Amino acid sequence: MDTITINVEEWQEMVRKIDEIAEFIYQYTVRLPNDNTWLNEAEVCNYLKISTKTLQRLRNKGEIGFSTIAKKHYYKAGDIKALLERKAVKSGREQLEKLKKSYKRR
Repeated sequence: MDTITINVEEWQEMVRKIDEIAEFIYQYTVRLPNDNTWLNEAEVCNYLKISTKTLQRLRNKGEIGFSTIAKKHYYKAGDIKALLERKAVKSGREQLEKLKKSYKRR
């Protein structure tokens, strides 16, 4: 068994970074209500951290489902979650290998 030794400051910094990552993940998994809840445009923009114009582009491209009532757009939380999953950047060894193969040296 290998042993790694680090000083207290490095350990505290590593723990702080892990806590930040955990908090980030928690915020994005808990903030959206259940999949059948309807959200207005402001709520969706706030959650996704995008402008209303970007949300309009997503609607126009058909990348996000919505309903219109009295000239206002509403979105299901489940559709927002699905959009995030589709747009998520995949990572891992397999994706890294694909990137290496597709990269062309000049």
